[in-house]
Amino acid sequence: MPRMPSARRYAQAFFQIALDGNDLEGKGEELRLIDEALKVEEFATFLDAPQIKLADKIGAIGEILASVSPISRNLVSLLVSRGKVSLLPGILNHYQKFLDEHNGIVRAEVFTAVPMEAHQEARLVQILRDMTGNEVRLTSRVETLILGGIVAKVGDYLIDGSTRTRLQDMRKLLIEAAT
Repeated sequence: MPRMPSARRYAQAFFQIALDGNDLEGKGEELRLIDEALKVEEFATFLDAPQIKLADKIGAIGEILASVSPISRNLVSLLVSRGKVSLLPGILNHYQKFLDEHNGIVRAEVFTAVPMEAHQEARLVQILRDMTGNEVRLTSRVETLILGGIVAKVGDYLIDGSTRTRLQDMRKLLIEAAT
């Protein structure tokens, strides 16, 4: 049985079309608009309903998504015809990753025990920029369970400088030394 394309593969194909058309940002915005439209429960339910003819669904896509390009509407129509509309959030996510990579941007998510001040965030962005060699888009969150310090997820890497982890490591060392 042939495998169906994943969200990543759809995103990759759509990204290549956008790249060839020199419209990366525009197509990304269209994907976000489509994603928002699919969050309307009635529209999503209509597109998933097996009793509704494909031609009627494609007609509705043309009307509701009239503001997006034909290629974007075609993507939605293809997903509907294959029963894969639920892949769209993943397609949007992967598309954004391809766009970031193309633009030399890396996303970083940082967790701290207390909110960081603006100058601390700016310094952290500079450190991460120096480490990665890329522009860094930082999202910071407060996570009191880390007790202190910082935990940063940069791309596929995890940098854990939290007080909680250091205390756990110290505890392990003390237990090992006692035995």
